[in-house]
Amino acid sequence: MKYSGIGIFKHCFDDPKRITQFEERVVVTDASSPEEAERIILAEFEEYSTDGVEFLDTYEIKEIYEEESIVTEIACSIRIFAGTDEEYLSKYWHDQRPLSCESVGWQHVWFNKGNGKSGCYNCQEERDGELWKTA
Repeated sequence: MKYSGIGIFKHCFDDPKRITQFEERVVVTDASSPEEAERIILAEFEEYSTDGVEFLDTYEIKEIYEEESIVTEIACSIRIFAGTDEEYLSKYWHDQRPLSCESVGWQHVWFNKGNGKSGCYNCQEERDGELWKTA
C-alpha cells in the first residue's frame, strides 16, 4: 500500500534579517501497514531536519487510495475556518510571502536570481542588478 505524509518544518537562518520560513512537506512511501508507514515517514522527516531545518513534530499520514484515474491525490490538509473565502485565501494561501519587504517593515535579503536579477528571500520582489553583492 502507498501512504503519504505531510510534516511541518521550520527553517531558521543565521542572518537575522532573513525571516523564518515554515514548510509543509509532502512525502510518499510504500508500507505494509499504517504503523510501518509512520515509522518510515517520521525517520525521513528527522533525517531532513538538519542545518537550520527543524521538524515541529506535527504531521498527518494517510493511506493513498489509488483509483483508475490520470490523477492521484497524494496528500491534503483540511483546515477548519469560519471566515469568508477571501479571508481564508488571505490568511493561508496568499500569505506565503508578502509582495515587498517595505509593506511589512522587513529588510530585503537578496540572492542571485540569474540573468542579471536579484530576488529577495523574504518577499516576492525582484530587481535588476547584483544586489546580493552589496548586502
